[in-house]
Amino acid sequence: MATSFIRDSPYLSKDRITDLAHPELTVCSLCNGLLWLPVACEKCETSFCTSCIKTWRIEAEDPRLCPKCSTEYIQRPCPGAITHILSTFNIICHYKPHGCSAIVPYKSLETHEETCNYRQKTCPGCEEKIIRMHFNAHYYTCPSVLLTCPECNSIYQRQNADQHTDYKCLRVQLNQLRDQMMRIEQIQNGKLNLLESQIRHLIETIEQIVNRQRISIN
Repeated sequence: MATSFIRDSPYLSKDRITDLAHPELTVCSLCNGLLWLPVACEKCETSFCTSCIKTWRIEAEDPRLCPKCSTEYIQRPCPGAITHILSTFNIICHYKPHGCSAIVPYKSLETHEETCNYRQKTCPGCEEKIIRMHFNAHYYTCPSVLLTCPECNSIYQRQNADQHTDYKCLRVQLNQLRDQMMRIEQIQNGKLNLLESQIRHLIETIEQIVNRQRISIN
């Protein structure tokens, strides 16, 4: 059974449940953690976390078979009695190690953890992980965060902002204008060459018509 890495990282480890009851019904046999978004096998009615059974079927030698009863796996909703038991559990927030002391009902866990102030975000500058409640204060002072000059669009780290002087900014803008003028000149030259080619073609056509008329008159 290819479930080794699933067992290493259950979505809901049992030590996060303050009032675990009926573990024979509420614990996933694949990850050994509390059932999360559970589904069940139609034949044996064993319940699994949705993500666990999906992963198992990708890894299994024969994904058609149930990992519990070894008959054809046909998925069905988790039995109502089990979902009711799960709904009575209270769960310690995943971000407790970062300072969150919340214990939330099973049904509210996903919403809480998505908005938890102790959830970590990665600073795009220094790449340090900062809890959400302190992220803005860190981000707007982090010396490694990239800034963009609103005048010339130059990009530099906040710690180097004093090096982007007005003189340097104006020089960059001057070079940008020169580049823009060169591009415009190239476009105009291309249009002019096209017009000259069309004119030459028209002149040649007119000359051919005139020559034919002279020949016909003679």
